[in-house]
Amino acid sequence: MTTHYESSHPRVRRWANTKDAAAHIHRHPEVLRRWHRERDEHPWLPMPRRVGKNLLWDLDELDAAIDARVDRPEGR
Repeated sequence: MTTHYESSHPRVRRWANTKDAAAHIHRHPEVLRRWHRERDEHPWLPMPRRVGKNLLWDLDELDAAIDARVDRPEGR
């Protein structure tokens, strides 16, 4: 009997603080902070979770958002 455990377990999220998330996407932390502050200009940016004074970013969501920006046709 074969059991598939992959479908029964939720996805494991990879969380990072702003400094590490910015390094992950090869940007300065202040760029990520500015994008977050200017939500109207950057609606594609996923919302981080606030834990105390810190923001935690889901790296998979951040990757997907960046990839969608890179893959979109010019002029849009």
